Amino acid sequence: MKTLRVIVLIAAGVLVAGAGAFMVARPPNASSQTSAKMPPATRPIELAAAEVATLQPQRLRETLRFTGSTQPVDQTIVKSRISARLAEVLVREGDRVTAGQALARFETIELEARVRERVAALEAARADAEWAEQDRANKTALAQQRVVSRAALDQANAVADAKKAQIAVGEAQLELARKALTDAVVVAPFAGVIGERLANPGESLPVDGRILTLLDTSHMEVAAQVPAADVVRLRVDMAARVQVEGFGERDFRARIARISPATQSGSRSVLVFVEILDRDEALRGGLFTSGRVVVAEAAQALAVPPTALRKDEAGDFVLIVRDGVLTRQAVTPGRAWPRSDLVEVGGVAPGTQIVVAPLPGLKPGQVVKVQAP
Repeated sequence: MKTLRVIVLIAAGVLVAGAGAFMVARPPNASSQTSAKMPPATRPIELAAAEVATLQPQRLRETLRFTGSTQPVDQTIVKSRISARLAEVLVREGDRVTAGQALARFETIELEARVRERVAALEAARADAEWAEQDRANKTALAQQRVVSRAALDQANAVADAKKAQIAVGEAQLELARKALTDAVVVAPFAGVIGERLANPGESLPVDGRILTLLDTSHMEVAAQVPAADVVRLRVDMAARVQVEGFGERDFRARIARISPATQSGSRSVLVFVEILDRDEALRGGLFTSGRVVVAEAAQALAVPPTALRKDEAGDFVLIVRDGVLTRQAVTPGRAWPRSDLVEVGGVAPGTQIVVAPLPGLKPGQVVKVQAP
């Protein structure tokens, strides 16, 4: 019984081994061969939302920024016009004065005496001229009667003319003396604020001696140093905006008033004067200022990043996404906006979706899929 069982198990093993060998040796069927020869399905290239952009008209501005310090447009050093002793100074630093207001006075004793002296000299010259004129008249009458010689008449004429000229000299000297007396009172040439007192009462000042500094703080400008590479884009009367230290975010209207014709030694920058148009009595000289001026502007510009522009044998083009497929679109590059990192383009319509990322492997005709942002 046991022997029969062993024989049956051996026979079953042989059958199983034969079946396995048959399965391994069997050739593949026709359906398996067809599946192996089919190409894999074409999968679209995925583009991130940041790698494409929809072209829309936009306002482009190129702004040049500058810094500087404020200074009055009108400022002067008030000086003496005469040589005399200073009697009093009527103002101090920070005082606001009006045009024509007295600022200082000199001692006038010597000046008044000089005026009286010139008046007396003029009166004497007029008396001498009157006598000389009378003598000329007498000599003329006598010469007609042949009583005096021609030489005597000529001498009388010369004396009369000289005395008449002395009157003119006396009048001019008197005018100068009176002007010196008037100049003894120093007045403000324009309305402003006293910046500094440079002289005190009791000092003897020469002609052009410095007395005060006067500044018109209501009319200020900014002295800004602009790099030579940027100043070529500035023009006189260009509108600007400035912010002044101490005034927070307030924007003052301004304009380019003057541009220096030469660079500053050492810095190689050009001094540009920006006039502040908004008047404010609180403005002071020497305040730090930052400003900006629009040097170029386009209202409805179609522009792309430089990375969106491509070039081949046919010229410049961009890749646009149309119905999920990349398409070559020829464009004409225009003005570059370096501060905005954009280039104006022509030949493409607003609303077009453009590849802006620098992806050199992309080619026209490829299927793409733009991911949602």
